[in-house]
Amino acid sequence: MPLYPLIQVPELKDKIWGGRKLARFGKHLSDDQKAGESWEVADHPNGQSTVGNGPLKGLTLRQLVHDFHHELYGPDAPQEWLQRFPLLVKIIDAADDLSIQVHPDDAYTAAHGINDTGKTECWIVLDAEPDAELIVDVQPQTDPETFRKAAESGQLEPLLVRQKVRQGDFLFIPAGRLHAIGAGIVLAEFQQPSDTTFRVYDWGRTDEQGQPRQLHLHQAMQCINFSGQHQPSGGRGVLIESPEATLESLVRHPLFYLDRLHLHKGRLQRRLDDGFEVAMITSGRLNLTINNAGSVSAEAGTTVLLPAAALGYLLETDCDATVLLSGVSRNLESHAGTNS
Repeated sequence: MPLYPLIQVPELKDKIWGGRKLARFGKHLSDDQKAGESWEVADHPNGQSTVGNGPLKGLTLRQLVHDFHHELYGPDAPQEWLQRFPLLVKIIDAADDLSIQVHPDDAYTAAHGINDTGKTECWIVLDAEPDAELIVDVQPQTDPETFRKAAESGQLEPLLVRQKVRQGDFLFIPAGRLHAIGAGIVLAEFQQPSDTTFRVYDWGRTDEQGQPRQLHLHQAMQCINFSGQHQPSGGRGVLIESPEATLESLVRHPLFYLDRLHLHKGRLQRRLDDGFEVAMITSGRLNLTINNAGSVSAEAGTTVLLPAAALGYLLETDCDATVLLSGVSRNLESHAGTNS
């Protein structure tokens, strides 16, 4: 059976800092639910997305990889892709500040026997309240011992770099970069398929049992990059600009790529030269069509998985729409797309 555009049904994660804004992106929350994360595309021991349409409706992404990996990935997929889908995609609603944290890289998780990859990620702000901020680094010239003492005493504030954000802002967070999402921000997150986080500070919060949430300062100190020099995203800027479409390259990295497409009552033919693609619609609505394998109509908050076997697909809309397009490319020059 040829694979078709696969709408993903996310797994929602309740968080102590979560809120209610995911409902604006089509997520079904119970009356008192504080959902912090919507795992849109997920194949991880801690969460699975499922197929929401067509003959394969109800299959988890793990089952999809197991049964259809040739069609999903294309030829010569890396062996590790068979064990875990190589991308994790989320929408995050931070009603309160997240912990100040850092993620390890692949070398650290391998050396310490952690059953996870490292975690390099990026963020695209979908909504932000006035004066909302991210924590995005350690102040220059901060030495590790000064930082450690400040973390232990709860005096980190002077050592943090903060950045005000608004809708549409983009930030690349390679493993090792200290960060935190501030209150009042909803963002899309594209990342390695990892759920490993080392908390440095958590604002004195307690869990449902009244106990402080676990911190991981020792592990974090081994991972934080204090140099201020971080690996760039590799994004190449605007690739296509026309009355119908604007296509931006935000990330071109060996771990994943990310493009942002604005369609203005138009269409764009997208190539799938060497792998799958994930399409997250963040505003408006559009149709995604694979020749001989069907079409889906998707609105803001919907994430669709496009299989490599399709070789390409068509995006088209009769309104203004924005879609984030991501995958893991073995050819970083591919996936540009062409107007048609």
